[in-house]
Amino acid sequence: MKLRVLALVAGLALLSPAPLGASEFSGRFLLETHDGQRVNDESFQGKVRLMAFGYTYCPDVCPTALSTMAGALDLLGPKADQVVPLFVTVDPKRDTKAQLKDYMSAFGPRFIGLTGSQQMIDAAAKSFRVRYEIHQPTTKDSDHYLVDHSAGIYIMDRQGRLVVKMGHLATADELADRVRQVMDGE
Repeated sequence: MKLRVLALVAGLALLSPAPLGASEFSGRFLLETHDGQRVNDESFQGKVRLMAFGYTYCPDVCPTALSTMAGALDLLGPKADQVVPLFVTVDPKRDTKAQLKDYMSAFGPRFIGLTGSQQMIDAAAKSFRVRYEIHQPTTKDSDHYLVDHSAGIYIMDRQGRLVVKMGHLATADELADRVRQVMDGE
């Protein structure tokens, strides 16, 4: 019984947004877009940012998070022009710029895939306290492997300050509501 209660509490914690302390997360990054443009955390000043980390071969969590982001943008209507959705790969070996560009197009024209050297990705992940682990291939195909990674959607205000990390089970409605709160609170 005690384990069930702990599991329930842990599950509920995943559903609610977690406030981010400025001292815990720097939110800094230097990466490249899927179009080859070098960008950093200051490149999107004036826009509210939605950011997720993952990889294009992810079987479930990543496409769900990106679909949630796309749904939230739809719900925002014209206000969506004030938001930039970003997806940072943690698997640069397979997630080439061309692969990222194709993958992002499935979610909408606003989506920007971000990549870079392993060192750049490691630095961005550390800045957002994202953890990931690339597993060794289980078959002879060296490109067939999974990557465990932190899940969730980060919301940053127009100045690039981290406001909240939404759990990966957040709905498009919840995400859109939180983005509206960020916009209205400025």
